[in-house]
Amino acid sequence: MAQHRGLLTLEERARITELQDALLDRLFEQADALANGNETRVEELQADIDDLVQKREEIEKWAAVGSA
Repeated sequence: MAQHRGLLTLEERARITELQDALLDRLFEQADALANGNETRVEELQADIDDLVQKREEIEKWAAVGSA
């Protein structure tokens, strides 16, 4: 991610920051659910995590394409 950071607009950087914050929240929630043996919640959170990562990667991809 860091390699494209300088090529992102302010809005893109803000959105990535929002996504990163949400991702961290989900990861902490997932660790808690795992510690409590709540496999269903772990799986739900993994789906959220995957979605957030995909959204972040899409922004980074478009930033890289736009700078070419």
